[in-house]
Parts: sequence; C-alpha cells; structure tokens
Amino acid sequence: MGVKSVLPQPAAQFARNHATPRMDVKFPILGFLMDCELSGYDLKRRFQSEDPVGFHYRASDGSLYPALKKLLRERQVTMRTERHGRRTRKVYAITRGGRERFLSMLREPAQPLFVFDEAQVKIYFSRHDPQAGLAHLERLRREDTEHALQINALAAELLRPGTDRFHRVVIEMVRALLNAKAREVERLHARLQDELATVGARNGRAHASRSDQTGRSRLWKHSTQSISKT
Repeated sequence: MGVKSVLPQPAAQFARNHATPRMDVKFPILGFLMDCELSGYDLKRRFQSEDPVGFHYRASDGSLYPALKKLLRERQVTMRTERHGRRTRKVYAITRGGRERFLSMLREPAQPLFVFDEAQVKIYFSRHDPQAGLAHLERLRREDTEHALQINALAAELLRPGTDRFHRVVIEMVRALLNAKAREVERLHARLQDELATVGARNGRAHASRSDQTGRSRLWKHSTQSISKT
C-alpha cells in the first residue's frame, strides 16, 4: 500500500508542474558566443557574477567543458588555439548552424519558474533545532546582502547609454528582485531573532520558577522531617 500525499492541493499541483526543469547549458553558451568569440575561461566568468546571467544560471566546469566538446562535435561552434608567450588558450566561435540552433532555442517557451534553495528547505524544518534555523537565516541574510551589493555595482557599470534594451530589462529586474529579497530576509531574520529571544526568556523564567518551587518543597520536606525526629 502506497503512502498518500499529505501536500495541500495547491502545493501538490505546484510540485507536479515544477518537477526539475533545467535549462540546457548549451543555450547560454551559444548566446554568449552570439556576441563575440570567447575562451572557456571567459565563458566560465560570464556564468559567475560578472554578467547578469550569472545571477540566474550557474554552470560548473563539469557541465561547461563537456557542453563545449559536444557543441564542437555537432559543429555548432569552432575552436582555435591562441598562443600568448608560453601560455595557450582555446577560443570558441559560433557557426552558422550554432546561430540557427540558438535562435530556435530562444523562440521556445521558457520552463516554469522553479527555485531550488536548500537553505529555505532547512529553515522550514528548523522547529526541531531553532538555533540551526536562525544560523541558516543569518547566512542567507549575509549572502543576499552581498548579492544585492554585487548587482548594484554591476548595474552602475552596465546601465549606461547604449546598453542593449533587453540587457537593461534583465539587469533592472535582477536588481529589483535581489534588493527586495535582501530587505525582506533582513526583516524576517530580525523578527525571528526577537521571537527566539522572547521564547528563551520565557522558558528561563519558567525554569527558574520550577527550580524555586522545587527548592521550597525540599526545604519544607527537610523541616517536617526534622520536626518529626524531635
């Protein structure tokens, strides 16, 4: 006999509709190469916080370089080796077929939004260890504050006359979302900290009261025993 789901109907529907959508890493690789030729290292940096895409999608070395090899085999990109003194680097360029594939992928409907955040899942279960939950929220607060500062600096650098209008939309959207999230997490962290402090103080008073009652009870018992002996 199977275990029945205990998810509320909206949550169960959300889980069914948002299983594990994941954008193919080859799409942003081709997208970056649509603008200019790039080395593998250049692409890696684009997936970090040097580009607004890095706030939405991260690619590890374990996914980036195998994807480049596959694009080479499929003749979606070309690769040449450049030498700079003793150092060499592989530079990738998009082919006509790669451009056609990129535009085809661009026109496909985007996957529904799905946010995977391990910290939020752990915070959800933190009634079993409130201090652990507070620590997770504190780390989340620091990270979100740092991300907000990063996007604000990036926006100041990139939002200038001549910026691509679609790049501008994404930059402004990311900036608004990250700053709003950082403010909200800051508020929730302060509230939770106050609530846990209040609960701790209440429990401390209750423990002190029980200890006092236990002490008085022991004193009364000792007194009655002394009287009985006399």
